Amino acid sequence: LLLLRAAVAVLEAVAVPCWITGGTLIGALRHHGFIPHDDDIDLECLEIDKGRIAAAFEDSTYLTFRSGGRWRETPVAHVGLRNTDVELDIFLREAELAELSDFPSEVEVYPLRRYHFNGLELPGPASPDSFLARLYGSDWANFVRVWSHDFNDIHGLAHDPERVSMALVDYEALVKQAGYRPPWAGCPTLSGKAASAEEELEAAVRALGRLFEPGGPVEKLKAAREVSWLEKLRRKNREQAEAQLRLSGSEEVPA
Repeated sequence: LLLLRAAVAVLEAVAVPCWITGGTLIGALRHHGFIPHDDDIDLECLEIDKGRIAAAFEDSTYLTFRSGGRWRETPVAHVGLRNTDVELDIFLREAELAELSDFPSEVEVYPLRRYHFNGLELPGPASPDSFLARLYGSDWANFVRVWSHDFNDIHGLAHDPERVSMALVDYEALVKQAGYRPPWAGCPTLSGKAASAEEELEAAVRALGRLFEPGGPVEKLKAAREVSWLEKLRRKNREQAEAQLRLSGSEEVPA
C-alpha cells in the first residue's frame, strides 16, 4: 500500500497522468481497497510519458523503475521497493487510448476521478463499468473469480475456475473467517484537499523510509522470502502432481 501511495505521489508531483486499472480498480469499487487475494497493483500511464516517469524515479532512495516487456500489445513498466522483489505494474498506453479488451478507452478514462482505497484517494477512470464488464464479465461487481500470479489456470493445473468462483457475499464470509485484515494507509489523502502534491510526496517518502529501517518490514520480508521459497516451490509441485492425477482419473495421491 505504501508503494502504491509513493508511486502515485511521485507521478502526480511531476504532473504525469496515471490511473488505477484492472484488479486494483475492481478492488477500489468492490472492496474499497485491495481485493483480499490479489497479489499485485495495476496502474496505467501514457507511453509518451515514459521518459518523464523514468526520470521521476531516477534519484529515488527507496524506489526503482524498470521497463518489463509487454502484456499482449501494451508495454509494461515496473516501480518497485529497492532491493526487494516487490513491484507494481504500469501499463503504458498509446496516446489515443483506443478501446481494448484489457484496457479502457479515452471516453472511459477521462476526466479522471478519485477512488477510496484503504485510506488513500487514488486517481482512476471516470466511467469504469463498461470496461470492467468487457474484461471481467457483467457480474464483476457481485461475483468473485479468484486469480493470482501464483494461483491461476494459465500456470497451474490445480486452479479450477469453477471451484474458485463465487458470489461476493460468500467470498466475504470466507475472507472474514480467514481473519483477513486489510492494510490501512492512515495518511493524508492524495486529493490535494489535505496536502499539496509536494507535501504528499514528502509524507509518502517518509513513510517508505520507515519500511527500510533496521529490523523493519523490508528486512523481515527478505528473511521470510529466504525461508519460504523452497516450501512454496514444493507446495506448487505437489498441487500440480495431484491435479494431474485427478485429470488422468487416477486415485493414487502422491505423498
